[in-house]
Amino acid sequence: MESIQPSKMVQKYVPPLTFLTCTHCGTENSRAFKEDDYVFKKTDEVCPKCGKNEMLIVGIYVKEKEKKA
Repeated sequence: MESIQPSKMVQKYVPPLTFLTCTHCGTENSRAFKEDDYVFKKTDEVCPKCGKNEMLIVGIYVKEKEKKA
């Protein structure tokens, strides 16, 4: 029976990203995931473009690693 080395079993933790859209101007932005985030939640974060403070969470996911050819 072949044994698996521990270094191959451990994967690096990649934190998820939260993607937001401004409800006024439609600007898209991303930031690090926060514990109480969920999709379609309205937040009072400030839009970097128009300055309004109403952003909508439209997605939460982890970016895939780029595969080397």
